[in-house]
Amino acid sequence: MAMLCNGCGYGDCGDNNHYSTSTLSNGIYVEKYRCFCGGATTTDLFYVYLSDSISFRKYIGIEDFPYEIIISKSRNDSMIDVYIKTDVNYYKQIKEDVDVYKEKYETKLDKSYNINTLKKKNKFDEPCKKR
Repeated sequence: MAMLCNGCGYGDCGDNNHYSTSTLSNGIYVEKYRCFCGGATTTDLFYVYLSDSISFRKYIGIEDFPYEIIISKSRNDSMIDVYIKTDVNYYKQIKEDVDVYKEKYETKLDKSYNINTLKKKNKFDEPCKKR
């Protein structure tokens, strides 16, 4: 079994495995690092960060696609809101052993960050560090 899992790429992806960077607003980015490789057996886990690439990188959560997705939105140039989008029917299917599966998402505000405060703290969270 261990050989099978190793052959599927299951486990640690290595340190600082940068996956993507997308622009959120005025020099603020969302960075994703793949920190757990599911291979053929499960999904990958992505650690998600807000960053300006100069003065801060703030860990905002783990994205376990496609069941929990982190959505970041700029409320204005000074605030960033982080939402969690969850496929509620997926969890219901597992809990109740439902045969018919339909996607139904629930989105809720998780956190809000003041960009000026993050810049003043001048702190860089390490990618893929256990939280």
